[in-house]
Amino acid sequence: MAPLQPWAAALYKERQAGKGQGNPSDRCLPRGIPGVMLARDRPWKLIQTPGMIVMLFDELLHYRQIFTDGRGFPADFTPTWFGYSVGKRDGDALVVETIGLNEETWLDNAGHPHSEALRVTERFRRMNAATLYIDITINDPKAYTKPWTATVRFERVSESDFGEHVCAVRSVS
Repeated sequence: MAPLQPWAAALYKERQAGKGQGNPSDRCLPRGIPGVMLARDRPWKLIQTPGMIVMLFDELLHYRQIFTDGRGFPADFTPTWFGYSVGKRDGDALVVETIGLNEETWLDNAGHPHSEALRVTERFRRMNAATLYIDITINDPKAYTKPWTATVRFERVSESDFGEHVCAVRSVS
């Protein structure tokens, strides 16, 4: 169990009681980081260039930029759904830090909340041609009493094109 601050524990409990209703993705909004990567029914791809890695998400064809050209975080920026990510190599791993995630995202479909102070650190490790492990560390002192880490295993999906996905929210008349 994640070490939640009292307000975050109450919000998480409320989301659990609602069985995940209210998730931003239910309203055709992006899942955010790391939630978009954890959606098991939607694949994603990594495209590596000399100064950037781009992640393409099958869900609504969203994308994420991870700058690997040595830059740091900008001094001033507006929070976004996928935040601002910078990455660097550490031995056989790619370490990516992301800040600037807006508060509307959930960390996962279970409804773990976060604040604007969230810092996500991901450690990508390829075990073989078909297996990728990502250690995801959540550091948000406003929402959690201490940083916590989850390790997620991903298996390569056979090469295929992403399809077109249209999200439509039903309006209640």
